[in-house]
Amino acid sequence: EDHKLSLDELSRKYGTDLTRGLTSARAAEVLALEGPNALTPPPTTPEWVKFCRQLFGGFSILLWIGALLCFLAYSIQAVMEEEPSNDNVSPCECDNI
Repeated sequence: EDHKLSLDELSRKYGTDLTRGLTSARAAEVLALEGPNALTPPPTTPEWVKFCRQLFGGFSILLWIGALLCFLAYSIQAVMEEEPSNDNVSPCECDNI
């Protein structure tokens, strides 16, 4: 709403002289009340949130579901058989080394 004020009203509102600016005393007073005239940095995303997005987002969730299904299949096989094979939990067969 400052753009609607006349120059005299604006000068009175902010306690300044339009030709000379603020006095040193008034500038120190405003600095003490309002703080420095500086921009605050934008909020950042915490690192643990970035990590969780990477771990559970996008294609990764399909890999998690696949891993859970493999362990579920192995659990069912382990209950049904006396000596279940490790095909459902072993990432590769290394018998021919």
